[in-house]
Amino acid sequence: MGGDVRDREPVHGIPEFEMPPELSHPEPHGAARDAPRDVDGAASGFALEEPAPALVGRRRVGWRHVIAAGVVGALVGAAVPATLQALDRAAVADDVERLRAVAADYLAAVAERRADEATALVPLMQGAEAAAIAPAELLAAARPIEQPDVRLVHIDGDVGTVEVRFRVGGREHARSLDAERIDGRWALLTSLAERAIVQPFDNGLQVSIAGVSLTERQVRLYPGTYELDLVEGPVFVVGGERVAIDGDPRTPTEIHVERRLSEPLAELAADFAIAAGVECQAERSCPIADGALLGTPESAYVRSIEPDGRIQLGVPLVATAGTTSSWFELSMRLAVDEEGRPLEWECGVPGAADGALAPCPTHD
Repeated sequence: MGGDVRDREPVHGIPEFEMPPELSHPEPHGAARDAPRDVDGAASGFALEEPAPALVGRRRVGWRHVIAAGVVGALVGAAVPATLQALDRAAVADDVERLRAVAADYLAAVAERRADEATALVPLMQGAEAAAIAPAELLAAARPIEQPDVRLVHIDGDVGTVEVRFRVGGREHARSLDAERIDGRWALLTSLAERAIVQPFDNGLQVSIAGVSLTERQVRLYPGTYELDLVEGPVFVVGGERVAIDGDPRTPTEIHVERRLSEPLAELAADFAIAAGVECQAERSCPIADGALLGTPESAYVRSIEPDGRIQLGVPLVATAGTTSSWFELSMRLAVDEEGRPLEWECGVPGAADGALAPCPTHD
């Protein structure tokens, strides 16, 4: 029964007691800090370890919250440049519409035949040709452009181009107008008015539209269809032709004016031509068939004016035999005095382009 307690067998069912391991913290926290200490400075008794100071009093944040915050931040960061891009696009669109409105106003002024307003919107020319004019009377008398339309606007900083289209005389034309931002406002630099070139005649007749002479000064015409004034002299008639202006300043319009005989002289030329045809028909000296009826379906036209003032003419003749018609041309020359009175008529042979001229036969 005796013996040392350490030699006794352990009692079954009762766990063997073991001393807990010594705490590795250099100094206990919380209540253990105030516990009594032994000679070696160790705490006499046991104390539960408290949470680390950094975690005391803080709310725990889950990983899902961290990810959500990151996504929101990314979205906010991406929205800033997107907003700037939207603002930039809106500014560009507004700029385009402003330039488009300027071009539309210009086309409307031309289409509504308001030449002064069109010239005020876009000056005609710069430099040496700045004196060129586009009188309002000219556009007011024209058949204006139709279906004006601004098709495309391109802007690069403070410069731009505008593509416009319109119809003149049943044909569609496209033009490119340069533009520039000046003092914060858009202005067109390309005018649709183009120079009209007319050679003055040596007979003193002036070519004009709506009473405005085209031969005395530089005149520019806006797009449209114009009709030349009909001017009659004692010998010639000038004008009456229609001229279509397409609005391209790079291709000045050359107005070809036909110089025709006055009505009394044209009737005399036709009578002399038929008389010459009848004579050669009877003499069988020309290819006009016997019994063919002669006529002049068109008036005599002016070929040229010789240095001495004599007028070279061409007179169309038609010879009709049954259902067959043959066309000929007769050469003729006319001399007139200073007042336009005919002095001499000379005729050639019908159908002969070259050949000597002789005094025309008398006519009834």
